[in-house]
Amino acid sequence: MQQSPLAAQCAPAVSPHTIAAIVDAESSNYVFAINVNGVATQPRRPRNEAEAIATARSYVARGYSVDLGLGQINSRNMGWLGLTWDTVFKQCANVEAAGRVLLSNFRSAKTGRTPQEALRVALSMYNTGSQSRGFRNGYVARVENAGRRVSGRPATAIPTVIVGDQPASAAMSDTGAGRVPVELAEIAAENMEAAPPPAPPAWDVFGRAQHARIGS
Repeated sequence: MQQSPLAAQCAPAVSPHTIAAIVDAESSNYVFAINVNGVATQPRRPRNEAEAIATARSYVARGYSVDLGLGQINSRNMGWLGLTWDTVFKQCANVEAAGRVLLSNFRSAKTGRTPQEALRVALSMYNTGSQSRGFRNGYVARVENAGRRVSGRPATAIPTVIVGDQPASAAMSDTGAGRVPVELAEIAAENMEAAPPPAPPAWDVFGRAQHARIGS
């Protein structure tokens, strides 16, 4: 499944390649993926939405938390993300939620860090809720490797989230009218206009090399 177009539509505040890397690492792009936390043996892989909902709800009813769908959204986060059992396995709703979580994490991590550093911390938080445990358990490296794999390029840095003009304390639904997103890394090719793209910032080593190749 090509996640970049879906991400561009459903999570426009985040680089599509970054979302694609998260989805690849979290669920291997399987829409009905579930992961039950704290059990020795995972349930059988759901074959459809109805089975995924029934299985996940049965574990939640017994007190477990369950990671759900493309972005493996934790069941305990469904409320504040506005998700229900009817929507959590819908591709766009799930990807949108993943983007909101990552953007919230990025904003809380960006002070005093470069964008790439903040992104890596945000990824750690996405997986563990901690700014450090996602490095120790290998999750951040796994997403970075997925980013290289889904883009088909040996990147030294994966694209960073796009942040709107709102301060870090602003509401997370930051893609409404009148808010202009400013990209911190390269724009995915799917979203480029015919005009030549601007050069990526100096910190994005791979992006600048790619830009030079495009312009040559």
